[in-house]
Amino acid sequence: MYADTHAHLSHIADRGEDLAALLRRLAEDSVPFLLDIGTKPGDLVFRRDRILEASGGVLPSFIHFSAGLWPDGAVIADRDNAMKALNADLDLLMDEGFLPEDNRLYQALGECGLDRYWNGPSGAERGQDGSGDGPGTLDTGGEEELFAFQLEAARARNLPVIVHSRDAFDATLGCIRSVGWDRGVIHCWSYGISEARAFLDRGWHISFPGNVTWAKKNADRERISALLRYVPRDRLLLETDAPYLTPAPHRGKTNTPHLISHTYEAAAEYLGMSAESLAVLVAENARALFRKL
Repeated sequence: MYADTHAHLSHIADRGEDLAALLRRLAEDSVPFLLDIGTKPGDLVFRRDRILEASGGVLPSFIHFSAGLWPDGAVIADRDNAMKALNADLDLLMDEGFLPEDNRLYQALGECGLDRYWNGPSGAERGQDGSGDGPGTLDTGGEEELFAFQLEAARARNLPVIVHSRDAFDATLGCIRSVGWDRGVIHCWSYGISEARAFLDRGWHISFPGNVTWAKKNADRERISALLRYVPRDRLLLETDAPYLTPAPHRGKTNTPHLISHTYEAAAEYLGMSAESLAVLVAENARALFRKL
């Protein structure tokens, strides 16, 4: 019953989780909407086929797809070729023969954006051992160009954009202003209320992951409550970002869309509503944002 607006099913399988069992469980849970997110050049067919195989050759109707380029250093360095691969994926995504009709109802470009934890002077040396999302790059100009290319590709196709923005508020907003495409979501929200205001004023949605379940101190709980309450109800989304950002009480384990119930329950408590009502609201918001136009 709980929509997940941002998950990486192939990444979950890469961590050893049984994808077939997960898909069966999600179907049993009557999941209304799940968006499988692209991150690499040309990964769309691989992701679709992996889910097809795990589901016995029939795509679950609740699964939908995006295609996008995460700001990885290697992709930024080869961004012209990466964009060629992405444009080919986007053409496939929008082709009526690529997916069953139900799975074509909702689609997006992403995730894409800026990550100044891994990229730029403070992050270029992180991940050199292969850990995390690194290695990064010092080429922040190239990073911003890749993001702008994707915003322009989304505008040309009238697609919503799933934006990754980490330690990069000013630069992210600057790229969006420059291109002038304001249909999408800032996923995995990590900023405050003043930053939220800047994106909301431009028409963006904001999505919260499992870290809303982590707070133990009253000050942190008050901050999360204020953030959730600040976002207009019709712009609010929830996500897992699975296999990352596992909600409490399962931190330390691989995250899956099945665990998103903990995020809904925590967010609903902060908002003073039932988890069931919040589930209906988020599913409606997801369908409105990601509906194919």
